[in-house]
Amino acid sequence: MKMRYCFDWMKIKRNVGGQRIVGALVLLLTVVSCAIENDIPYPIVEGRIKSFSVEGQRAAEGNQNPEAIIDNKARTVTLYVNDSVDISRLKITQLVCNPANATLLVDGSLCDDETKFPSIGFASLDSIPLSSNTRVDFSKAVTFTLRTYQDYAWTVSVKQIIDRKIKVVGMKDYTIDEDTKILLIRMPKGTDLTNLQVEAMNLGGEYGDVYPDPTTIKDFSTDRLFFVRYNWESEEKRTTWTVMVRYELDNDEDETTPNIGELSVNAWSKHAYVSVKATSAEECTAEYSVKGKDSWTSVSTSMNGNLCEATLKGLSPNTTYTCRVKDKEGNVQATSEFTTESATALYNDSFEDWYKKGKIWYASTDADVSSESYLWDSSNPGSGSFGFNPTTGSTDIKHSGSYSAKLETQYAVVKLAAASLYYGRFNSLVGVSGAKIDFGQPFTSRPTVFRGYYQYSPVAIDYKGGNQPSGTVEKGDMDLCSIFIILSKGTYQVNNTDVSTLLSEQKVKETDQFIAYGELPASECVSTNGAWKEFEIPLKYKNLTEQPTHLIIVCTSSKYGDYFTGGKGSTLYLDDFELIYGEEPVMWN
Repeated sequence: MKMRYCFDWMKIKRNVGGQRIVGALVLLLTVVSCAIENDIPYPIVEGRIKSFSVEGQRAAEGNQNPEAIIDNKARTVTLYVNDSVDISRLKITQLVCNPANATLLVDGSLCDDETKFPSIGFASLDSIPLSSNTRVDFSKAVTFTLRTYQDYAWTVSVKQIIDRKIKVVGMKDYTIDEDTKILLIRMPKGTDLTNLQVEAMNLGGEYGDVYPDPTTIKDFSTDRLFFVRYNWESEEKRTTWTVMVRYELDNDEDETTPNIGELSVNAWSKHAYVSVKATSAEECTAEYSVKGKDSWTSVSTSMNGNLCEATLKGLSPNTTYTCRVKDKEGNVQATSEFTTESATALYNDSFEDWYKKGKIWYASTDADVSSESYLWDSSNPGSGSFGFNPTTGSTDIKHSGSYSAKLETQYAVVKLAAASLYYGRFNSLVGVSGAKIDFGQPFTSRPTVFRGYYQYSPVAIDYKGGNQPSGTVEKGDMDLCSIFIILSKGTYQVNNTDVSTLLSEQKVKETDQFIAYGELPASECVSTNGAWKEFEIPLKYKNLTEQPTHLIIVCTSSKYGDYFTGGKGSTLYLDDFELIYGEEPVMWN
């Protein structure tokens, strides 16, 4: 060891025998340098991870031991978890280090809360403060650094096992493609694909769920879409999976020949999106034909990552097609059959059907809620108890036929009652001041435009509710009407005594349940000067893959009637509604 001492100019005085001696060290300072050098090396204390546990931990497939696999030489930790946990914010339940006081470092951007992540290892969550937050994003491998006298970097990888069980009576085999979200099931040739018995199809894993319940579906003669949710996801956040059922290949059939099921098809009513894995667009040309006909139409393709994609246009609704993809030599690489969606029409779209039960009018041929004709409902079941019907059929003013729908804002004892007509069900009154309404009727097609005719005669607003949003309308302003359409996954309940449930464009945009929306612009919701006016409302889609389960259409004579705001006497006439199934849906920005 070499040591050098640095003294500031100082004097050391000592009395020896009554004499003051100036410290001889002053002379020493002229021959030594002012520096300290310590050549003693730091000790080598290797930082190791002794044990590592997380929530949802399980053994690897084919293994019985759920403990983490620790490789001291490679400084790696590998863990497996089940499908009950979200690995993007996975909780660490144990992280024991050696030495125990080694400083623990991890990328703060991967922590749920960097300030609350422990700075040293811990044997259990009970051994650290309750305020600690050990959640880390393990979507990719994470580096943990153990700092002793040196830094030791450890790589921790978490692999999630989605335990999907696929059981169909008579099934030969199945394959799952995680990238394209496709389940391909092979059945013996001759199997009736319209009457399959599904025993299990938990595409969301052991702890997730699938809508609709696959065990209730029998007909798989065409590709079916299911909405899958993992256990850690909200009810509204679901991923669309395509289930294809095909016959098994012959024993002597070469897998390089057309392999039905490799081609993914998203079929609408008059067009379809197809995709297949490929290395380049030059290796991929697409063509289609009506099933059973040898008349093929070629379409252009483009690459999107590792997928070759094409859009088939000019298709007919509810028709079965064959689509195939060829390589540059003309060899068929993939083929699939698909059936386009139905171009479902609205029931009673010209409002010719009206039925009176007791004092209440219904836009149907029956007032039984189980009736197939009972799709339109109105505010009448609520206001009818007070002796009046804001929504009725009109023979005086109509665009065609014998009737139109007449919606007139009225005053009901203690509150303004805006007339409404909607696809859904009146649920119940909420005291005397409001009502619950279940918007939506079963519907699985995807239209692109909502068309119809309306005539509106507004009056000045003479009633304003106490919870009316600021910056909208005031007393004395002319009333506004409202017409909008929504494609939804499930019904939606509005309680007009709870403003948080009321629908708006922003509410629709922020709610995952809703997949498409269109509304008559505010500039069109004004007087039509006693004339019929045609409207066309394009539906804006959030994505091109999800399918609805319900259709919502709402029309009202006073746009802010849910807030009990409007003008008594504002009247909206409706007639000749139509859903248009075009080829190019509008995307919602």
